[in-house]
Amino acid sequence: MKIILTLAWRNLWRNKRRSLITISSVLFAVLLAIVFYSMEQGSYGRMIDSMVKYSTGYIQIQDVFYEDEPSIDNSLLYDDELARLLDGFGNKIAYQVPRLQNFALVATEGQTRGSMVVGIDPEKEQKLNDLSDNLTEGELIKNEDSDILVAEGLAGILNVHTGDTLVLIGQGFQGATAAGKYRIKGIIDLKLPELNNNMIYMSLQAAQWFYMAEDRLTALIVMPENPKETDLLIEELNASIDQDWYRVLGWEEMLKDLLALMSFDMAGTMVMLFILYIVIAFGLFGTILTMIIERQREFAMLLSLGMKRGQLALMCFFETLFISFAGALAGIALAIPVVLWFYYNPIPLTGEMAEAMLDYGFEPIMPFAFDPYVFVSQARIVLIISVLIGLYPVYKMFRLNIMHAKQ
Repeated sequence: MKIILTLAWRNLWRNKRRSLITISSVLFAVLLAIVFYSMEQGSYGRMIDSMVKYSTGYIQIQDVFYEDEPSIDNSLLYDDELARLLDGFGNKIAYQVPRLQNFALVATEGQTRGSMVVGIDPEKEQKLNDLSDNLTEGELIKNEDSDILVAEGLAGILNVHTGDTLVLIGQGFQGATAAGKYRIKGIIDLKLPELNNNMIYMSLQAAQWFYMAEDRLTALIVMPENPKETDLLIEELNASIDQDWYRVLGWEEMLKDLLALMSFDMAGTMVMLFILYIVIAFGLFGTILTMIIERQREFAMLLSLGMKRGQLALMCFFETLFISFAGALAGIALAIPVVLWFYYNPIPLTGEMAEAMLDYGFEPIMPFAFDPYVFVSQARIVLIISVLIGLYPVYKMFRLNIMHAKQ
């Protein structure tokens, strides 16, 4: 085997120009495939991360009727029994984020606007979405505060600043009237325009008092210790919780529309990658075909001298693998610094593309993913292609007619 490997490697460099051209074609195809795939995965990862942080979390526990009818009347009762049940998963749950959200009419002296009021535990919410990093004015609210945080876009629409007072009017739990005056303690930039133009935060205690919903939550966000085990944790929670009263939802179920859009967009990227893989396949096949045609007399001579057809076929097979792997490894080595640069320096979008991203509620940048799987997946595909093409010279060696090849 060692001799066969040595011969296969040396044979590649008998025609250096041809081998280098083939390796280069594989290199650039792998490089482009990795860059495209990294860009796609980075974009999707940023979208999911933004929605998980600012909206759904990885897992939510809701009242069984809340998803079909998202009303505060279908909020869940967070009692000691539910708290004890979740404490039993302490080694799998990183932290919990309680929320009570409902619509309210927000009024100033000059104008009114419908907005989403979200009651939060500031310390726990800070773990989820780093509210303090997005604070543009004032300071964060605390658990015992009766003040509010206003999203920057909404503050601009209402023309208010820290220290100003807003009047909130809405409908509370089971038809109770919700009304009150609240001082703005801080203004926060939520990045996502849809949220930034409509969101008001107040402490959970204040929100429960405002909506007359003591000990009630519209959603309890559960963040797993290991996000990759989210599905497993959902199954275990569903097995333990009373499903007549509660429903456990994963982020994939809550973001079905976003995932459907991503799947549709992924189809276009896969077409591009498929074209690159075809380039790799035809480049390799052309090299192997040329090699077989040019070296028929050599193969016939080796067989005449006693070399077995299996050994000859194996040598040609390894030549295909060496070319493929040399190009793939060179492509990966070249792609690592490129992807790493764009990972830390995302491409900013401008013009209509930036506006489209903002309309969907995402930051107008093109992020990249620096994940080992991005690189390994391309090497795996090249390996499969090279193995399939490598079967052709194996077939030809066993079909080679020595008498005709010597002519």
